[in-house]
Amino acid sequence: MTAPDKSYEAAVASLVAYQDRLNEAARAGRAAYERAFESPPPGLGAHEIDLDKTILRVNKGELRILGYREADVVGHVASDFVVMPDVSRRAMDKKLSGVQQLKPFVRAFKRVDGSAMTMLLLDRHILDVGGKVVGIRTVLTPLETASSDHA
Repeated sequence: MTAPDKSYEAAVASLVAYQDRLNEAARAGRAAYERAFESPPPGLGAHEIDLDKTILRVNKGELRILGYREADVVGHVASDFVVMPDVSRRAMDKKLSGVQQLKPFVRAFKRVDGSAMTMLLLDRHILDVGGKVVGIRTVLTPLETASSDHA
């Protein structure tokens, strides 16, 4: 099931709104965050990675979009699901070190059937109580109309 085509701006707005909702839920407590993470808006998904770029969790929205089961994804390196894994690994290294600014970007993901799907993504750092980066939360949505000038 593929979400309808969206303009780049509308897709970015939906990702920002979901990240904001997750941030607000995190401030409200763990149970509120769990509910928000597990109930994304239609056509959106999310996952969290640690400093080793290993997927710690993924929500049902992302699993629906890409066709995987949770057991296929959790525990694997995030770049395993990207068409150009070397580019993805380098970008994650920069983001986790704080060198690269977190802004919307486009990546082609590998669906479970082997086909590629262009996705728009938006990352946010996961911080420990001391404010140190301990991972990244990524929200994403299919984007058929993305152009390279937005990447």
